[in-house]
Amino acid sequence: MDVSTAKHVPNRGPAVFAVTISTLAIASVFVFARMVCRFLIVKKVTWGDNFMMLAWLLAFFLSFTVALGTFSGLGKYDQDIDSHFLPRLRRCEYVFSILYNPALMAVKTSILIFYLRLAKNTQVVLRYASWATLIVVNLAGVVLTFMNIFQCSPISAAWRAFYIGPVKCIPLLTEFICAAPVNIVTDLAILALPIPVLTGMRLPPQQKTILILTFTIGIFVTIVDVIRIYYLQQAIGSSSNSTANEKDDRFGAHADFAYNASLSLMWSVVEVNLGIICACIPTLKPLILKLLPSMLYDPNRTRTTPGSKNASSQGDATAHSPAIPQQASLPSTSTTEAPDSEDTRVNAVEFITTPGMRVDEINRDAINPTRMRTNVTSSAGSVSENDVYFGFVNMKKPKSMLKTNLRESFKYGALVAILFLLWGFSYGLLNTLNNAIAEINNMSTAETLGLTSAYFGGGYFFGPLLVGEWILRRDEHNRSKRHSKNDTENIGGFKVTFILGLSIYGIGTIIFWPSAVTNSYGGYMVSSFVVGFGLSVLEVAANSFMVLCGPHAYGEMRLMLAQAVQGIGSVAGTLLAQRVFFTGLQNDSQSRMDVSLINVQWTYLGITLLCAALGLFFFYMPLPEVSDEELEESTRRIPVSPKKKSWFGLQLRTVTLGLAVLAQYLYVATQESNIIWFGDLVSADAVDALGKRSTAAAGPTIHPQQVQGLALSVADYLVCGTSVFAVARIIASVICYYSVRVRFVPKPRTLLTICIVICFVSSVLMVTLRPSNPNLIIIPTLFFFFGEGPIWPLIFAMGLRGQGRRTKRAAAFITMGGSGPAFFPFIMYGIIRSGGTIHKAFIVIVALQVAMIVYSGYLDISKDAKLLIDPQGPLQKARDQEKQANGQEHNSTTGSTK
Repeated sequence: MDVSTAKHVPNRGPAVFAVTISTLAIASVFVFARMVCRFLIVKKVTWGDNFMMLAWLLAFFLSFTVALGTFSGLGKYDQDIDSHFLPRLRRCEYVFSILYNPALMAVKTSILIFYLRLAKNTQVVLRYASWATLIVVNLAGVVLTFMNIFQCSPISAAWRAFYIGPVKCIPLLTEFICAAPVNIVTDLAILALPIPVLTGMRLPPQQKTILILTFTIGIFVTIVDVIRIYYLQQAIGSSSNSTANEKDDRFGAHADFAYNASLSLMWSVVEVNLGIICACIPTLKPLILKLLPSMLYDPNRTRTTPGSKNASSQGDATAHSPAIPQQASLPSTSTTEAPDSEDTRVNAVEFITTPGMRVDEINRDAINPTRMRTNVTSSAGSVSENDVYFGFVNMKKPKSMLKTNLRESFKYGALVAILFLLWGFSYGLLNTLNNAIAEINNMSTAETLGLTSAYFGGGYFFGPLLVGEWILRRDEHNRSKRHSKNDTENIGGFKVTFILGLSIYGIGTIIFWPSAVTNSYGGYMVSSFVVGFGLSVLEVAANSFMVLCGPHAYGEMRLMLAQAVQGIGSVAGTLLAQRVFFTGLQNDSQSRMDVSLINVQWTYLGITLLCAALGLFFFYMPLPEVSDEELEESTRRIPVSPKKKSWFGLQLRTVTLGLAVLAQYLYVATQESNIIWFGDLVSADAVDALGKRSTAAAGPTIHPQQVQGLALSVADYLVCGTSVFAVARIIASVICYYSVRVRFVPKPRTLLTICIVICFVSSVLMVTLRPSNPNLIIIPTLFFFFGEGPIWPLIFAMGLRGQGRRTKRAAAFITMGGSGPAFFPFIMYGIIRSGGTIHKAFIVIVALQVAMIVYSGYLDISKDAKLLIDPQGPLQKARDQEKQANGQEHNSTTGSTK
């Protein structure tokens, strides 16, 4: 055949080979440099170094299998691979599948051992978090490795290309992508764990630049992992669309596997080699000091003796520059520095970048034998928990949240409102997602309702009680003998609860990825539960933060505005889900699965990364806190004693809290029941208007369906309802603001009663009306959305009033009230299944509104309850002054008469 007419053969092999060998070579150089430092300079080898040598050995063979595979057909289509090379190619693929997880496990173990030595006797949080991450990394690595070894039955079928006979294998491409969330979560943990330690130090510019570059590369490892996941997803999609034998799930047995999976294998090798490079960089300082000392120190700096004036000034400066993290400062000691004090003292980078060295045992002579041993410790004073150092910038500690003014409360509230937007977006996305999953997988209505029950009934019931309340109440849990001597080990408060809630929420969203890949209903249930658990922990802290941070009288207004932001996020999430992710649900089942769920997978991965970024943001952002003692002290300004006996001999604050929890439980049940069955109600009225027989609905609204007789689709009407819901909260926030200042503006308790009455009347109309034009039923439905909008923040804010030292616990109980949807949507479903109409099922919502009136009625009727929960703002002060003036005038008149 003429060369000019030869057919071009697509081959990714050369590119895969070049990238694999180059990254291995660079990683080998860094490992060699690390061993030179450890054996020849520092002369101390740690377990971290041993694991790094093991990681390099595994990475070498991992890279070798990929490189050898490129000479055996890796990167080509099946039709272009010589059958003579297939056995060797299959063996390379099998060995790769076995070595990948141990190599990654060894790299991460080496890094985490370094963290443990770094945190020994200093950073308790870093130590515990490192141990937890180490357990997860090794447990997952061992399980996945054994799965890869025994991927086929019989085992030999995994590497025999021409095996004939019955075989059963685990689809490893699917297993790889299902395990990807574990890699991402541990990558983010390893990246984030040392950041609080590093940023608590003040470093010279050259050293600071090196650390920044090191962590920039660490971020790139996470990016590489995401790229690897993308190519794995592409390989799965390409394999599923090919004409291969669908019963052969062996790793590499799919049609054109060598071509489709070549890039994902290459990026897997890059991930391991790049991880080795990042793990070695922090250990190379001794070698750099030997070869290029100017990289870390300015060679032209002025050296002074202790007796000089400059030395004195430098000593004063360094006295406030801790050599170790502020949170783990050692007791101050007065010592005399040697003439070369700036070089001989234990500085931050020596502590960080020389594994095996702790602050209390640093082998300076091994680093530089010419140095004199100097017994010097940093004079770092105790630093408050809210003092944060961005390099050289010391951010001012905020005051107690009860002492912040209106302007300051808006500043802090705007930061926390980001969380409201996040969980609003998640709520809107999840609500549509659950229904879409049900449609794609032909789930029953009961199974679809089960996802909602896992989110609300499971997550919102257990999250606030088990985690939210315990972490938030730091003033009671951490004022124990165990923590009294070391305040730096206290863990709790609003900031910590924010970070923990974001972490749990991020884990829940990343769990969705393997659930979608395996199409597992149990996985969807677990994901919904964990997401609800994390968001409920967030709500415990965020809602109470909004109520407490600022002037007492404006608590309802602040929370109402933040909840309006949550409503806006919910609308955005719903629109994104309906208009972007699930527009193709009318197509065949397989294309819907491939297009819709893959889009949501990447969205949830983005949410996970956003949670990690927000966690770091809140770690560094100083936020005001409040103690239980301050909260108890604030109750003395209330006109009535919260401990006054009320119903059944209970304290007044106990009665108001109990009714608030009950009302919140009923309200959320009403809200979710209405959203779930809204589409069926509208569709049933449209069917009745067309003169057809109204039957029981088949299930909740799944996608933007167009019902005959309706001007808009059911989903569009639902978006209109949620938009009205958000607008109602904005209007209510304005009313709450002026209720404190203007006499005739209704109080929050009155506003709550008005909202419940609107919901009651609207729900009655939805049950009884049968309009000839089905679009008219939307009017009472929109009024229902409008009325229920302000109810949650009003109940929450008023429920916290007068609770004193029990305020944080009360916030957890009221948030737990969000578990109402665990049962009531099932009750409505039972009515429909038993032969009732959707209108009859909506009687449940009417009954819930009647029960809610008990709480608002009690607040409006009980004089003591009014005094307890009414805001004590400028208007109330003016009234008190007016009464005082009238009393003085009455006394003077009485005296003159006498």
